[in-house]
Amino acid sequence: MKTLTNSLIAALFLTITSLAVAEVSYYKPSSKTGASLCVIVKDNVLAHTSQILPLNIKGGRITSENARDQCVLVLKNLNYLLEKVDSSLNQLVKLNIYVTHEDLIQEMQGLIKELKLPAQPACTFVVTKLADPKALVAMDAVAVSGSNKKLSQVQIFNDDVSGFRAALLPAGRTAYISGQAVKAGTLAESTKKTMEELFQTIKYLGGSPENIIQIKAFLTPMSEAAVASQVIDGCFPYDTKHPVTLVEWYSSLPIEIEMIVALPGEASTTRPAETVTYQTPTGMKASPVFSRVAIAEVSDRIYVSGITAKEPGDNSTRIRSVFDQLKAIVGEAGSDMQHLVKATYYVSDDAISGDFGKIRQEYYDRQRPPAASKATVKSVGVPNRILVIDMIAVPAK
Repeated sequence: MKTLTNSLIAALFLTITSLAVAEVSYYKPSSKTGASLCVIVKDNVLAHTSQILPLNIKGGRITSENARDQCVLVLKNLNYLLEKVDSSLNQLVKLNIYVTHEDLIQEMQGLIKELKLPAQPACTFVVTKLADPKALVAMDAVAVSGSNKKLSQVQIFNDDVSGFRAALLPAGRTAYISGQAVKAGTLAESTKKTMEELFQTIKYLGGSPENIIQIKAFLTPMSEAAVASQVIDGCFPYDTKHPVTLVEWYSSLPIEIEMIVALPGEASTTRPAETVTYQTPTGMKASPVFSRVAIAEVSDRIYVSGITAKEPGDNSTRIRSVFDQLKAIVGEAGSDMQHLVKATYYVSDDAISGDFGKIRQEYYDRQRPPAASKATVKSVGVPNRILVIDMIAVPAK
């Protein structure tokens, strides 16, 4: 199997030709993990991908049962897709890595480190079942695209050969919509009603479904992933389909869906006074710990790698450890706790919820919490830890 992995790596190196771009700052890259603590992107067109599985592109099947082989194949597939939108693995800024078992994380980190990419993205690991039961690893990514820095509208790319998808986010205002959920009798019905509710939120914001950049769904059970995917795709009355990522969660709700949406209007030529604003659509209740919608008013982004507690302890200790780290990281990156736009909280024990809700209020401004989703998953990937935070921020000024 090692011979196959080595030949796959060699083939992958041959396809990576573009250089990392100067408008991106990789803060505290780690030789141990191959990732940066956070990545700061300034005013670039950003490519967001669908969740990429270790498929043979032309055959559409998973042919290897080896995790390393699958990881390299996912990266090769990801690079293939990114090149279609004038990007590459060397221009990654954020990489979300989904594995089926937590003991695969260290192996994946080692393999990514072996590649020695010039760009060491912010990385978050999530332990979840995947849409294809043969898959051990999958990824989705955000990368800088050189396609057109003056891109005026969203561009969606569907690859006819592989079925992979990417969306180009132009400079300008971007809405991060918290996870929404409508409970119904079946996963299909719940998915349809939730999508309809999200479309109403987009309408409230003055946007349109055509400008959706990425859809992330937390669902149960993963064995019905194809059902949810078909319903989501069926909500769009045109052939082009938007990037989708699926994560299995443990919940009484069949599905919760969050979105990233580009909002209409040309990018401002002057820096706005507020780099992020927060909204509560009509008919929804505001919360002191998350915003229904956070709008990045500038094109700059700060992508933070997944944060877990530094050491074991009780729930309160572990939660505060994570938020203290977050506060320090965004502060050093030119932001603060009042300029967070999107949080995803992965927890492996729902018993944390009570303390988590209370402690968030100690760190967040009640009028300015980030848009968020919280998902109970199989594992957060680190022994004796029960929480990982994945965060996006914007500069404070």
